[in-house]
Formats: sequence, C-alpha cells, structure tokens
Amino acid sequence: MRFEAASERGRLKLLKPETRFLKEAERASREVGDLVFLSDADLEILGLALQLKSQGYKPFIVTDDYSIQNVAEKVNVDFTPLATFGIKFQLKWLRYCPACRKKYPPEYRFEVC
Repeated sequence: MRFEAASERGRLKLLKPETRFLKEAERASREVGDLVFLSDADLEILGLALQLKSQGYKPFIVTDDYSIQNVAEKVNVDFTPLATFGIKFQLKWLRYCPACRKKYPPEYRFEVC
C-alpha cells in the first residue's frame, strides 16, 4: 500500500539502467572478478547507480553483498552496509587451478587438472 501511494504521488520511480551503463557495470564486475557472483538484478542496481551518477546525482547503494560493494568501490559509487561491516578495501579476484596453478579469466569455469 505504501509502495502504491508513493508511486502514484510521484515520490517513487521505477527505473531501469540504459544499456551502456549496464555494460559498464558488467565490465567493471569482470575486471575485479565478481561477474560470476552477481545476478542480473545486482548488475542493474550497479548500472542504475552509474547512470544516476552521470546525471549529477550522488547515488549510494545499501547492501550487505560484498560483490556489489567491491564493484561499487571499483566504479566510485558510494555504498552502505546494513548488518555487516562492509568491505575494507577493493579486491581483484584471481582464479587458478589448485593442482597446476594455471591462471584463468575470472568468468572461466575450469576443472581441476
């Protein structure tokens, strides 16, 4: 009921990010190695934050998801955790085979040698 009232009064808007901002969120997620951990909805949230930032707003994301926080840090979007302490620094994941130590791209699904 509150949702409907806020929407009808124009106090709440439902937005989807433009394709270019969604792609920018995907690129940043791939660079830090978090793409495999993020859902489509997660990427849309990051993309929308980037879009709003480009329009002069100062968006911040409220989340306890470390992957979202990591990507937000990468693209300089503020975030606030709710129940966790949040990340202390940005990570860049490195995937490797524990048997042979061969390195793989973050989104690559490999089998152990």
